[in-house]
Amino acid sequence: MLSIANTPHKTTDQALKRAASVAEHYGFLPIESIMPEYGNKKRSKILQHTEYLSTFDNELASVIRSYIEHGHTRLTEPTLFYQSSINPKNPDKVLFGLHILGASHSIAEAVLIKTALATLDDLGITERRVHVNSIGDRDSATRFTKELTDYLRKNINDMPAHSRQAMKKDVFYAYDQLLKKQHRLCAGAPSTVEFLTESSRGHLREILEYFETAQVDYELDPSIIGHRDCYSKTLFEIRGIPKNEEDGLVVFARGGRYDELSKKAFRQQIPAAGIIFEYEKKGRISQTINPPKRQKPKFYFIQLGFEARLRSLVVIEMLRKAKIPVYQSLGKDQLSQQLELAHELAIPYCIIMGQKEALDKTVIVRNLDTRAQNIMLVSDLPEYLKTI
Repeated sequence: MLSIANTPHKTTDQALKRAASVAEHYGFLPIESIMPEYGNKKRSKILQHTEYLSTFDNELASVIRSYIEHGHTRLTEPTLFYQSSINPKNPDKVLFGLHILGASHSIAEAVLIKTALATLDDLGITERRVHVNSIGDRDSATRFTKELTDYLRKNINDMPAHSRQAMKKDVFYAYDQLLKKQHRLCAGAPSTVEFLTESSRGHLREILEYFETAQVDYELDPSIIGHRDCYSKTLFEIRGIPKNEEDGLVVFARGGRYDELSKKAFRQQIPAAGIIFEYEKKGRISQTINPPKRQKPKFYFIQLGFEARLRSLVVIEMLRKAKIPVYQSLGKDQLSQQLELAHELAIPYCIIMGQKEALDKTVIVRNLDTRAQNIMLVSDLPEYLKTI
């Protein structure tokens, strides 16, 4: 079950506006401001050759197609945006998606998950856990597929008839059916993480390091495998924590890195990651989301080095809770690039966290006009910024 049924907002429209407000704090923009024609085209099923991609997978494909048609593949910067739409398979449900295209670094998944968790916090949903898995790159997935196929063939007589039939077309889908039914064969099946290449293993390790740094409640879950023609590397779901064994599975959001989708559907390699929520439809839904107008930030957050990047989202969330808007460009890792963007946006102050500051749990607040700066503890930052 994937949905957010009960929210403190009177209508779904209000909940979507709050979700958009959280997204904009983390640097996401409405899709209409980046791809004006996105909502004007019929959203048909993109990958006609397979019956096994879900509504959510085809939603991701629609996003990539629009990204390509708008000529954004030439951009050198990652593109962060959010969008909403009615679920074509269930008009009583509304999809809300966060997407980052053009970023291959693990920070993309970290930003998505942190933004999603902040969105749930805003709804008062705090009893949740991130379930994460990795199917790795194409080499990793190929090795896993071979091992999984061999295992299921050896046990073909123990498989349900519909799973045996699915095996003829797609072993991932057949295995996913077994996982959903918690079939006893799953206990002895190979795990995707056993076949990860060194590069894919490192990508997953970085995401888990972020979880540890941000104290995110998570669980490595080999039952999340997605579709090999859509996803690569990381897959994740944010689920409710059941209070007893009788409680059913509640999934608040799901997503992952879908680099393979662009290659399979459009023959272009586009780094892409996304996460999608599903809301129960309550009240009238606006054609576009118009969150409360955001005050122009006075501050630009700059991070330098992996350790600072890990801790940066904790600082950004602290500022969101203190209602202090901030710009950031977590896809960049050079001081000069980030300072240049701050100057272009005419931001008067920057907040700098480097390797040393990350270890000391401090930041530097610098006035970009006078060059005057102060070093302070991260915990003191919100109160200090309010005095500026």
